[in-house]
Amino acid sequence: MAVDVKEYEGDMPNNRHNELTHVTQRLRRVLSKEVDVSVGHQQFLSDILFEAKALLNVSRVSVWLFDEAAAPGKLINFANTDWSGLITGPLPELKVQDYPNYFRAIINGETISASNAMTDSRTSEFTEGYLVPQQISALLDTAIFQNGLAIGVVCCEGRFEPRDWLQWEVVAAELIADCCSRRLLVHELWQMQQRLTEMAFQDVLTGLKNRRYLMDYARSEMSRHQRADRPLSLLMIDLDRFKSINDKYGHDGGDEVLKQFASCCNTLVRTEDCVCRFGGEEFIILLPETEVSLAMNVAQRLKEKAAALAVDYEDEVIHFTVSIGVASVNVNMPFSQSLKAADQAVYQAKAAGRDQIKLAL
Repeated sequence: MAVDVKEYEGDMPNNRHNELTHVTQRLRRVLSKEVDVSVGHQQFLSDILFEAKALLNVSRVSVWLFDEAAAPGKLINFANTDWSGLITGPLPELKVQDYPNYFRAIINGETISASNAMTDSRTSEFTEGYLVPQQISALLDTAIFQNGLAIGVVCCEGRFEPRDWLQWEVVAAELIADCCSRRLLVHELWQMQQRLTEMAFQDVLTGLKNRRYLMDYARSEMSRHQRADRPLSLLMIDLDRFKSINDKYGHDGGDEVLKQFASCCNTLVRTEDCVCRFGGEEFIILLPETEVSLAMNVAQRLKEKAAALAVDYEDEVIHFTVSIGVASVNVNMPFSQSLKAADQAVYQAKAAGRDQIKLAL
C-alpha cells in the first residue's frame, strides 16, 4: 500500500508537540521538588541533570558557569552526571583563550547542536584534548541566561556516533538550561539572604557578632542549659579610659584599638563561645558549659593579654587595659538580669582602680 507522504509529514508536528509536552511535564515535576540550595551545585542541580540525561538519552550532562558573566575568562564545571557525592579538589576549567570559537558561541547565547562535534567549527577545538579521549561524537550545548546575559552552559554529550539532533531535543535542552537558571537564581537569593543576615548580626568595625545576635543567641543557650542543667557564664569587658584614646589618637586610632582587641578576644575563646561587641568599647563573651570559676580564669588571661597588647598606629604604640565583670548566667531569669549583674561588677572593677576583674554577687 502506498504511503501518503503529506499525511506522514503532517504527523510530525504532533509528534514534536507530544515529546515537548512530555519533557515539560517531567521538568516541571522536578522543579516542583523542594531542594536544599545551601549545599553545593552538584547536589542541588543533580536531579535536573539526571532528568536531562534520561530525556535526551545522552551519555553525560554537565553545567559549566562563567567566572564572570560580564567579562568571561573561563568556564568552571560545577555539576556533572558522572560525579557522585561531594567534589573535593579543584573543579575542571576551560579557558577562553584555548577555545575561542566555543566561548564566542556561548557568550552570544547560541545553542550549539553539533551533530558531529569533531567537524563543527564551534566544538572542533575540543577534538584532541577531549572528544577523542572521551569518545564524544555529538554535542548539544545551550546557554544558561540570567538578566539577559549568558552565565554558563548546559552541555549534553553523545558518545560513539554522530547524531542529528531533533528539533524537540534542541528545545528540550533550552528548557533544561532554563530550569538550571531558575535553580541557580534560588541559590543566589539564598546566598544574598545569608549575607544580609550576617550583616544584621555582625559588627561592621570588628567583625564580631553584635548586640542583636547576642540577645537571640543567649535566649537559645539559656533554654538549652536549663534543660540540661549545665552552667553558663559571661564576661563583660570595658576598655579603660577609652575616651582619652579617642581624644589623643582620634577615632581612627580608637577604631584600631577596638579591632585589635576583638582579634585578641577571638584567639582566647573556643569555637562554641560567643564574642560580641555590645556597644562602644564594651564587649561580651558568653561561655557555654562553663562554671564561673573557669570563666574567671578566662577573664584573667584576657586581662593579661590586653595589657600586653601593643597597637601600632601612625608611628606610635597605643597601650590600654580592660576592666572585666564575670557573672554566672541565671537561666531561670531574663538575660538582662545577668547582664546587669556583670555590668555592676565592671563598675566595681573600675572603682577599684581599673585593670581589674570582679565577680558579680
